[in-house]
Amino acid sequence: MKSGAAAITSPGILGILTNLPVMAGYCLYGISTVLLVLALKDGELSILYPVIALTYVWVMVLSVWFFREALNAFKVAGVSTIIMGVCVLGRAGRKP
Repeated sequence: MKSGAAAITSPGILGILTNLPVMAGYCLYGISTVLLVLALKDGELSILYPVIALTYVWVMVLSVWFFREALNAFKVAGVSTIIMGVCVLGRAGRKP
């Protein structure tokens, strides 16, 4: 969606609807929502939502990789905190 947003030439909704990268991004977002609903049907909420928090990790990694965004100590600390939290909750969610 970010690369498509930078390429929007027409103002308003028409510029969004005619932009293939933006529309592809929204389609992928819709697919992820459907998959989340299916996962929530049978999965434990206390496990699924921490895993969903890993999206922030992927967004940071991919934004540095694809868009050459700056990486700083605060981003690394935040992502590390998310990863540690998901690990702790994952261990706590295991059944003995």
